Amino acid sequence: MFKEKWLKIAYTIILGLIIIFLAGRIPYFMEPLTTVLSFIMLPLLFSIFLYYLLRPLVNILEEKLKIRTIAVIISFLAAVSIITIIIYLGGNIIYEQSRELGGRYELVYSSLVEIFENIRDFINIEREIIDDFNLRERLIAYTDSIIMRLSTYNYMGIFSSLTNIGLIILLIPFVLFYLLKDDKKIYQKTIEMIPESKRSQVEELAQDIDKLLSDFITSQLLVSLFTAFVMLIGFLIIRLASPLVLALIVFITSLIPIIGPAIGILPALFLALTESIITALIVIIIFIIAQYLEGNLIRPLIQGKSMDIHPLVVLFVVLTGVYLFGLIGALISVPLYAVLRLIYQERILKKK
Repeated sequence: MFKEKWLKIAYTIILGLIIIFLAGRIPYFMEPLTTVLSFIMLPLLFSIFLYYLLRPLVNILEEKLKIRTIAVIISFLAAVSIITIIIYLGGNIIYEQSRELGGRYELVYSSLVEIFENIRDFINIEREIIDDFNLRERLIAYTDSIIMRLSTYNYMGIFSSLTNIGLIILLIPFVLFYLLKDDKKIYQKTIEMIPESKRSQVEELAQDIDKLLSDFITSQLLVSLFTAFVMLIGFLIIRLASPLVLALIVFITSLIPIIGPAIGILPALFLALTESIITALIVIIIFIIAQYLEGNLIRPLIQGKSMDIHPLVVLFVVLTGVYLFGLIGALISVPLYAVLRLIYQERILKKK
């Protein structure tokens, strides 16, 4: 009986992976879905993220003011004021450092080209080692293609989606306002749709999911802030150019579990290479220290047991999300997996 149960689970997982893989190979199936996720899910995703950050403040104000709408408006004004102060105090520094970082593009580009050319020269020198494996031609072609891409890539293309970004930014406050104002009504209306015999079970599960998402969002934000702060201190100590901008990049990318911090450190690493190999190695050491402190000190203190997922599973889940839905998939994959795992544990395992 035990073996049959796990065989069914294994078959279900394998079948699901096959379906996901095949769906990813069908452009006319995935492209519309990705478009819908970009224009609908992205504002909703950011709104839910901000909802869990502002909800505690709204609840506290509602207890004192007795009117939730006023509590939501005050919370909005407080959030906008904090953001305005941060922009006022740090905006000019970030702008100047961004210009400085942009001005170093040619230097970064030259350093990367030099690295790839050194690799190519090394391949020519060590020809006898790799000729037997037919790797020389492949590696030279690969490094040539990277150099070509670096020289022909249109870096201004990043601004082509400003209109879409503007629409998303405009949608977020509206969605967030109604989530904060009517969250209890939305929850109650949803529960009323459930048959009475199952209602108590669904309510318990919904509360567990709500706590899980709240814990994940809060812990991931704090972990990202901590990682960015440690990296900023390190950048300031070694006097790396544009430290605040580089730390901001680390903070944003660290919101993606496992692979996010590694992606966020790349700009700092490339910039360090323009100074010296030693500087680049020091940046890597700072990154390792930040990751060690985050994984062994900060995360165990703030992350609940519901998010205790093995790093290898997290990596697989994030990569699957990136493969299917890009950035959106990277952001939602881990909490979505945690929710599905919770549903499985609560509704299937307990029933058995």
